[in-house]
Amino acid sequence: MLLFVRWKSVQRRLLPSKWRASFPHRTAFGSLCSLAPLACALIDPPFAFNARLELFLGELQRFVGVGQDERVVDAGFVKNAALDDVKKALTTGGIGPDKFDNPFTVTAVRTGGKVVLFDTGFGGNGPGTVGKLADNMKAAGLDPATVSTVVISHFHPDHISGLWVKETNAQVFPNAEIMMPEIEYKFWTDPALVEKVPEGLRPHVKRIQSTFPTWKNVKQYSDGADLVPGVKAIATPGHTIGHMSFLVASGGQQLFIQSDVTGIHQLFVRNPGWFSMFDSDGPKAEATRRAFFDRVIAEKGMIAGYHFGFPNVGTLAKDGNGYAFTAVKA
Repeated sequence: MLLFVRWKSVQRRLLPSKWRASFPHRTAFGSLCSLAPLACALIDPPFAFNARLELFLGELQRFVGVGQDERVVDAGFVKNAALDDVKKALTTGGIGPDKFDNPFTVTAVRTGGKVVLFDTGFGGNGPGTVGKLADNMKAAGLDPATVSTVVISHFHPDHISGLWVKETNAQVFPNAEIMMPEIEYKFWTDPALVEKVPEGLRPHVKRIQSTFPTWKNVKQYSDGADLVPGVKAIATPGHTIGHMSFLVASGGQQLFIQSDVTGIHQLFVRNPGWFSMFDSDGPKAEATRRAFFDRVIAEKGMIAGYHFGFPNVGTLAKDGNGYAFTAVKA
């Protein structure tokens, strides 16, 4: 399904009756935002889901593209929880229990006539159910050629593979400044890393090391950096050694782009002490989650999760020893 909605004053256009819905909702920003469908069409099977959201945050606009891929739940998916407990949590969250669609979400901010991307997804280098970012951007009125800055949160394949043209090392965004976390960059470009990672990850590491150091448009950044006006970097290590999240602020409003502080919220927001198979340092990832989520709540901000699904934006609240994510209604 291809669905896109715009967050601004309610402006409703008719959808095909199969997909028609009423989306008048308010977010934590009060009357600042509401949802209204613009268009909807079918593409691919139902599991190939792609969506776009546009949020008016003060003077900044935020855009989201979504794809997803099926993930089978096995004993190793959560490293420190029993498989039965994981399946129960998925069932309680309305997905699973034996498999679920793992969503991938790319965020963009348009400010001052420029477009800033946060991560790039798989691009053409991943499963067939993802890699729709360029099409989704065009459908929402954003020309990929106008991207001026690409901000990378970390170097996992589902976040940076969209930097490369399919099956080549050519750049998808050759005219954009590509901003990469300094610690993450140093870790992944270390030649000794190739022999330390699992064999299946070695082609990815080699591709990084053969391209990123030669690209003239790469700029490294560190914790607290002002990446573009209104966007600040926040160090959130644990998922990877140099993982970064971002604070988008404008007009007195705040949006926290968490990147991969957690994976799907049904498991790791509810249970911040659970360690994903993709977390490089489980205890540090948990400490980061709790500190980051407490900040989002204390500052009454909204949060966007890369793997939260559609809609991937909402609010957080404490819930026992964990947290609860409430998405904007759609």
